[in-house]
Order: sequence, then C-alpha cells, then structure tokens
Amino acid sequence: MMNKNIIFDDLSDVVAVWCGADIEAAELARMVDNVSRQNVGALSVVPAAVPVVWPWMEEMKTKIFARFYFPNSEISDDQISDVTIRINNAFKQGAHGAQIFMPYAALANLVEQTHVIRGDLFFNKDLVIGIDIADIASSDLDELFGNLRKINASALMLVLTKDLGAKSDFVGRLYGLLENWNSANNFDLHFALGRNFVRIEQAARLIQVMQPQLAKKMKFFVNY
Repeated sequence: MMNKNIIFDDLSDVVAVWCGADIEAAELARMVDNVSRQNVGALSVVPAAVPVVWPWMEEMKTKIFARFYFPNSEISDDQISDVTIRINNAFKQGAHGAQIFMPYAALANLVEQTHVIRGDLFFNKDLVIGIDIADIASSDLDELFGNLRKINASALMLVLTKDLGAKSDFVGRLYGLLENWNSANNFDLHFALGRNFVRIEQAARLIQVMQPQLAKKMKFFVNY
C-alpha cells in the first residue's frame, strides 16, 4: 500500500490513508484489509464510500473521515444546508468525522454561519477544516487560528494542491504557521500532501523541532 522507507518507519503512527473518489468496491475491500494489517489510524473517503467501508471496519479502531468541499469563497445558505445534511448522513452511516475543504476566504463566512450548530451536528464527531497552504498568508494566521477555535475544529488540514518546488514556499509557509502557533490552539494539525514523501518529511521534521507537542497530534493522509 505504501513504501516502508525511513519516513514511515519513523512516522508510522501518524500516517493515514487518502482514498480516491473513483475506487471500486473490490479495491476498497483490499484497501481496508491493508489498513487493518498496518494498523492505520485514519481513512479519508468520499461520502458515498462511507456505507461501503463501514461494515468491514466496524470493529476496527481506524477513524473514517468523509470529505466535503466548498469550492468558492462565497458560501450560500443553500450550500451550507446541503452539506450539513450530507455530513449528518455520513455520520449515521459510520463516519467518525468530516473533512471540509474550502478556500481560506470562505472560512470566516462558514464559521459565522455554522459555529452555533457545531456542537449538535458534530457531537462526539471530528470536524477537520482543510485549506490549501498556498492560500494562507502570514497576515491571516491570527484570524485563521481564531476562527478554528471559534468553530471548535478538531484539526486544521493543510493541503498542497500543486507543488511548484521552491516557488511553493511550502517550508517557509509552514515555518511561519508553526512560529505563530498559539498555545490556545487545541486542534490537531493534519496534512494532505499526496505521496510527496519529501514534503511529508519536511513537515514532520519542522513540527518535531518547532512545536514538539504537536508531534503526536499530526497526521499525514497519503494517497492510496
């Protein structure tokens, strides 16, 4: 399923699986078997896959996360209502949490419209907010952290949608975020970096050096 190299020897406890949207049921079954044998702690799937994998994983400790997306900066009431219904359905079908991906500019709007229902909708469930790291400026960090605390996010997931090498400034952006990490932040730090093992190692090493208390709370979702 994934290469057993030095990175995963060191980080096996924080590696999770990102399952693509187009995987058929037979392949999902093989994936679940691999997840079970490797004791993977978390699995990210599209909502339609939740009721497929749940019967196989009911007795496992692996958390199932369903993915949802707000593609635009402006989020309408209808979009929020639709996603809320689909998240609730995913929970009823066995999901342990929801990963909600959006442009950074949409976060404040989402928080303002949904923070009052967060406790009811996500009771005993995880809420993960996913944002492209390239979309977050250093001047946004205080507002970012404040909004994540307001909505009581379980984790911030940093996404690297497109790696442009040095032009991406991945290390610099992550360094700035960790340097400004607030002690009041009680959420975890997750990453969706594909199978980019170089970036995974860079992120892990930075966290271990700059915010070692996050080392056990970080998670890397690797494409299956």
